[in-house]
Amino acid sequence: MVEGAARDAGEIAESLRKMAKMVNNLSARADCEPFREPVDWKALELYDYPKIIKKMMDLGTIKRKLDKEKYSDAAECADDVRLVWKNCMTYNADGSDFYRLGESYSKRFEERFQKLVDEFGEDVICGNIAAQAAPPSKKKPKTSPVPNASANKKHKSDKKSFDPKGIIPLDVRTRFAARLQRLSGMELGHVLSVIDEICPEALEEPPEDQLRSDAQRMTKKHNYALDEFDGGSQIEIDIDAIPSHIFGELDVYVKEQVSGRGRGPWSDELLTEDGTKKKKVKT
Repeated sequence: MVEGAARDAGEIAESLRKMAKMVNNLSARADCEPFREPVDWKALELYDYPKIIKKMMDLGTIKRKLDKEKYSDAAECADDVRLVWKNCMTYNADGSDFYRLGESYSKRFEERFQKLVDEFGEDVICGNIAAQAAPPSKKKPKTSPVPNASANKKHKSDKKSFDPKGIIPLDVRTRFAARLQRLSGMELGHVLSVIDEICPEALEEPPEDQLRSDAQRMTKKHNYALDEFDGGSQIEIDIDAIPSHIFGELDVYVKEQVSGRGRGPWSDELLTEDGTKKKKVKT
């Protein structure tokens, strides 16, 4: 019983951590500026705003509440996030730019939140209230499927395939990060859109004191690539969170886009296992 309660508490904490990451991802988008901080209705001379909107809410307030562990579960946090979009659509006329923006963010959030519910289950998302009153579940935890022998053999024989376990070699991720720096804004936008659609948890806005601006620093951490997007805001890509087959497709796309544009970082070099550089031998 004690172990089960501890496990449930751990899952609730993890779901809240992913909730915070989701809020950070939304807030990092360039067009999210109206939702980042409380509406300054006095400065904007929106004197009817407090009469129409009874409970004000914004993503900045939500992030601060998450940091201070004010939410008991992810569902409680989700209610506040929904309130941000609801307030926007309540105050602004249907069909206006702000109304459509709020509607767009509402749909985007619900899609991501549903993935969180699917991952953890409603009991965890809602604080496991129902599970606490019921007998301990005998349901076995989900385990990752183990690739069969034939699958392993196939991957070993195909040199172009990525590791089925999702382990992307350091030199591959390094070159991927370097090529990202050479993409146009539209091309980079395509890469981020694909990641945002399939695995949004791989995108996040790094804390200001941890911002890095070049791919070489990324290689030291082995996990992240950085680039600027949407008006200079920096987005951090957690490469390990991208399914290997999706990464493979993105890697091919990026290679195709930068081919013929001249040499970029590391184009004449290979990396050793520890990330140091060695000269490519020309034949």
